[in-house]
Amino acid sequence: MTWWHLEDRAPFTGTYDEALARFTTILAEQIPLKAPACDFALLLSGGLDSAVLAYLMRPPVCVTVRYSGQDRLDESSTATVIARDIKAELVVVEPDHVDFTTALPYMMRALDYPMGNASTFSEHMAYRKISDLGLRVAIGGLGPDEFLMGYVRQALVLFGPEAVLGAGLEAYRPLAAKLMHAAGEPLDPAEAVTRLILRGPDPDGRLRDLVADAMARAGGDLARGLTLADLATAWRPLVMTSDKLASAYALERRSPYLARDLVELSYRLPVDYKITNPAQGKRILRDAAKALGLPKEVWDSRDKLGFASPVPSWLNGNLATWADTQIRMALTDAPPAFRPLLEGGLKPGGRFDRTRMQALMAAAWFSDQTVRAAA
Repeated sequence: MTWWHLEDRAPFTGTYDEALARFTTILAEQIPLKAPACDFALLLSGGLDSAVLAYLMRPPVCVTVRYSGQDRLDESSTATVIARDIKAELVVVEPDHVDFTTALPYMMRALDYPMGNASTFSEHMAYRKISDLGLRVAIGGLGPDEFLMGYVRQALVLFGPEAVLGAGLEAYRPLAAKLMHAAGEPLDPAEAVTRLILRGPDPDGRLRDLVADAMARAGGDLARGLTLADLATAWRPLVMTSDKLASAYALERRSPYLARDLVELSYRLPVDYKITNPAQGKRILRDAAKALGLPKEVWDSRDKLGFASPVPSWLNGNLATWADTQIRMALTDAPPAFRPLLEGGLKPGGRFDRTRMQALMAAAWFSDQTVRAAA
């Protein structure tokens, strides 16, 4: 259940300038209202979404996560500029692969379900630090990616793989390859979205059925269909993961972008108000950020990182043997329904293949359930 009403919202028919003025007004009025009366921390990746929150909410503390030797994932220099501009304390968390092996059992006990992704680790470490600082409210930037076409997977469906790669996002070729097949014919949108969201097997076709239903409810608008598909599939685990990880440290997790007026207006906007360049989604939020005076490094960024992590590369590198051991131990007593996922996780995965990470998290969850049952 949500407190939004989307499918029955009429399309926005005004000009882009009118939409931008309305969007900026709602942003400036409603985002600051989500700030608590007590001290709080903002999860500041250095990207567009969290940067806008920083300038509108003026948090006393910003927390960012970075990884040594992972320059491509490091937006901490932008986070430093933002924190200095708003006169906030910037706390930098720098976990490594050993921290991941230690944290995994605690993460899975907090989640209490056998799923997650590489960003789960970054989020867990950020919440742990916020708790250590004695704060009780954490602010995050969920929302704009789903409603304003901020994911590269959405650009791949809207523009096609070649256009996205040609726009300078060559690093996403392994993801784009999931939409390319020998015949060279375009995939059905529901099939394309399913491949990009799941990035693994869908043996019973359940995810594809959810995506197809979402596309049908969008009334022929592909961008709306992408939003509804996200809400029907990846969205709920994403929100639930954030809430459970925060709750494990007695933190309240707030997501200001989920204000009803902002969500409903975003959904109503024409696709070209959300994205015109395959390398830059969230057009209207970028222009609002520019109008609010945010640094060009924020509103002109091309790639989406957020709290990305190098966990997938660790699982194929210096943690490969450890990961295989965890998965094989779980396979010993795993019920039949778990075995295909766990067996798939024993194969090395690429940057955009979630199977190995999901198999490891399922193994850790199953191990925790076994321990609890034995106790």
